Amino acid sequence: MQYLKDEVRNRIITEAMKEFQNRGFLHASMRAIADNAGVAIGNVYRYFKNKEDLFNEIVEPAYQCFLGMEKIHKEDIYSFKEIVYYIMEVMKEYKTQLLIMVDKSKGTKYASFKEEITRLAEKGIRDSLWPELQKKGIEVDDPFIFCVIASTFIEGLFMILRKYEEEAATRYLIHRLMILFFDDLDKRFE
Repeated sequence: MQYLKDEVRNRIITEAMKEFQNRGFLHASMRAIADNAGVAIGNVYRYFKNKEDLFNEIVEPAYQCFLGMEKIHKEDIYSFKEIVYYIMEVMKEYKTQLLIMVDKSKGTKYASFKEEITRLAEKGIRDSLWPELQKKGIEVDDPFIFCVIASTFIEGLFMILRKYEEEAATRYLIHRLMILFFDDLDKRFE
């Protein structure tokens, strides 16, 4: 009996991901999710109290995992290989959910997800680069430049995720993007 319950719940989640990906949170229909999952609408509400609860169930693990990127900075792991590896592991498991949060989460607590990631990236860049620049006697007239760098990097990252399905191509492009943005970044301020 438990197998059937898990199977029904998983079908609901699978169809909800498709619905949120195609229509976004605001326009997603619980009835369409139920119909596509082959269950009665009431059955959906046995598993999830409302659309927001279902949305949270789908994206929260990805949200928590991607925010784990902050630990990379705290642990002083800066090699491109390690960062690309971590990003790719998260992307492999949660690509659809991440894109839903970035592009389709208006009306939810995740609507500012991209801004949160950008702030983390900005903090990481500022905290690692600024001390290096100061050691070299290089002044940064306006630290807003770190926000600009972080924002354009994050946008590039999600552009790659939207366009490429194949893991090797995605990994290659993310690695190239990181080199473009961060390799010898301190020298560009000289």
